[in-house]
Amino acid sequence: REAREQGREVHMGIVFGIMVLKGAELPENDDRRKFKYRVVFQGNRVINQDWEAAIYSDGSAKPVTQESAKISDWYACLKGHAQQQADAEQAYIQADMRGCETWVSLPDWGECPEAFPPWWGKVVSKMRRPVVRMDKALYCHPKAGLYWEKHCDERLQKVGFEPIPECNSLY
Repeated sequence: REAREQGREVHMGIVFGIMVLKGAELPENDDRRKFKYRVVFQGNRVINQDWEAAIYSDGSAKPVTQESAKISDWYACLKGHAQQQADAEQAYIQADMRGCETWVSLPDWGECPEAFPPWWGKVVSKMRRPVVRMDKALYCHPKAGLYWEKHCDERLQKVGFEPIPECNSLY
């Protein structure tokens, strides 16, 4: 109601947890088998302040193309050059949300108490599906990849990396 009265656009969605068993194909006593839990944004059911389907403007992440990857491999093979690749742990949640203000409904305390910090217990346990503003770009948000790309680019350039023109995500 507040957003409509102020003429602001806001998005509203739901977050939920997904748990998977990594290394399920390995023997049960293998240390590489482990459960991984991730909180995600339900990006296919987002509404705006008027309860209409949220529309996201064009523009999304530009992942490394096959052509860029091959150029990087070629360059690394030249005498005196090297190549490094790394995957950032929990990448998207390092990036701040940008663009449209987004609010999310959390699970009920009774359904998922482990999803809340212990200090929330007394307050949240009395609420049904509490709602909070989303500050970090969670997995499955339609723009999370773009927000991560911008976050990563800003930090890489800040410490001296220079982007390679026309080669997405290569520095």
